[in-house]
Amino acid sequence: MSRPILYVHSSNELYGSDIILLDLVKRLDRARYAPFVVMPQDLPYDGRLGRALAQEAIPHTSIDMAVLRRRYTNVFGLIAFSRRLLVGTLALRRIMRDQQVALVHSQTGAVWCGGLASRWLGIPHIYYIMEIIQTPRLTRHLMARFINKYGDRVVVISKAVGEHLMKDAPDIESRITVIPPGIDAETFHPRNPGRAVREAWGVSDAEVVFGVVGRIHWWKGQDLFLRAAARIAHQVPHARFVLVGDVVPGEEWRRQALKQEIARMGIGDRVIWAGYREDIPQVMAALDVLVLPSTEPEPFGRVIVEAMSTERPVIAAAHGGPVESVVHGETGFLFPPQDEEALAAAMKQLAQDAALRVRMGKAGRERVLALYTIERHVAAFQALYDEILEERGER
Repeated sequence: MSRPILYVHSSNELYGSDIILLDLVKRLDRARYAPFVVMPQDLPYDGRLGRALAQEAIPHTSIDMAVLRRRYTNVFGLIAFSRRLLVGTLALRRIMRDQQVALVHSQTGAVWCGGLASRWLGIPHIYYIMEIIQTPRLTRHLMARFINKYGDRVVVISKAVGEHLMKDAPDIESRITVIPPGIDAETFHPRNPGRAVREAWGVSDAEVVFGVVGRIHWWKGQDLFLRAAARIAHQVPHARFVLVGDVVPGEEWRRQALKQEIARMGIGDRVIWAGYREDIPQVMAALDVLVLPSTEPEPFGRVIVEAMSTERPVIAAAHGGPVESVVHGETGFLFPPQDEEALAAAMKQLAQDAALRVRMGKAGRERVLALYTIERHVAAFQALYDEILEERGER
């Protein structure tokens, strides 16, 4: 019999955590599990995840619920968060009853209503943690303690995330399972034709394109990438630099600040501002090198495995999840976090060595096929669901 699983998520977009959730629920064995996805209404989302779920005929809804964000770290924000926590918990409780939910899966540690509502009704609850929260320290501590208390099982996206959680909640270790994200290796494939994207960007075959793909955020390192680009722009005249992604709703000023920085450094003719795109497999094929310059530890960095699966080398900051997925000198380069000189040196080396790019790209795809396929990801979660429900006598 198909058992209903409620997925509680923190946004209604299509970036990393959203895509990971979508890839999982649309591939579940529907004879065993029936997904229902709940998303928040606390920001003016474009609703991309909701539309993608509708295309897959996956039931979903949006409710007013609390999501732990920096905007709530003040007195008035705390009041708003508390109200949404109560309203969201009550709404999820009704949904759980209506859908006869057997298990609750909270996607990211930023959503708390699922843990409270599931405990209220005695329904097993798992967390899939995709964050490494460094500051504010109080938020980091509270999140870890909440996850420890309300997560019957805790899945982490990388060993780095698990180790970070245990700093504040050491007794959580026995309930932690590592399940990295998986990607469809046929969707992200070296055969993908990136030529149309390159032509749209005005890039020739002779040019080497370095790209950052992901949300524009304070810790994602787009500014660091641009400074490194400025260092090598005159030394490597055939290099181009692309920014793919956009800001969180309400933070449009970040986009403008980056554009001003590009103009100040005089590299406007070398930088491509691609904005948000949904054709990421073709974008990866259009790049020659993916750069992940995050200034804070990246929990995993799904774009890394997307690029490696497309046989593209990766340059990533050496902290967090990328230390586990990137083999330095084999599938790409790791550089000391926030070291723009080291980043520029790695970019210059790959720009000037086409054979090295090819060799690293092929090694990257082999690593993805061995460790990071979507089939492995879905199988791991379904096995975990089976185990939890068997423990509860639900199967």
